[in-house]
Amino acid sequence: MFQPWKSDNGAVLPWEYLPAEAGTYHVGQALNLDASTGQLEAVAADLETTPPYICNAEIKVETAGTPIPVSRTSRDVIYETTLQAAATGTVAGTRLVVKSGGTQVGTGDGTFEVVSLDGTTAGSIVRGRFVDPKPAAGGGG
Repeated sequence: MFQPWKSDNGAVLPWEYLPAEAGTYHVGQALNLDASTGQLEAVAADLETTPPYICNAEIKVETAGTPIPVSRTSRDVIYETTLQAAATGTVAGTRLVVKSGGTQVGTGDGTFEVVSLDGTTAGSIVRGRFVDPKPAAGGGG
């Protein structure tokens, strides 16, 4: 789960109620928007970009389009989560991906930048913030 741990400015993230696809959602779960329906959905594959929303309730959506409470992810917030698998060599500054399901992070070049961690074994607590993706290699001339 992605739990707000610390805010740069002390502000509490506001809640929004947005329509979701049918399914079960969990507190702290990272969510994407389905481009074809405009509705929230669970992260279906490892995500190298920043998920736009974090779920704020344990809720089962029976009918697609039912609004659920979410907060937008923020660069001003450090989130606490856990490692899905061992991540040997992970240190502050390492970038990780949001893993499929949207409740943990893992190795890969993502946008979750580690600020601190309690270990590198599966289940270890890791804290970080979402940052801009790294620019593509190469480039103009």
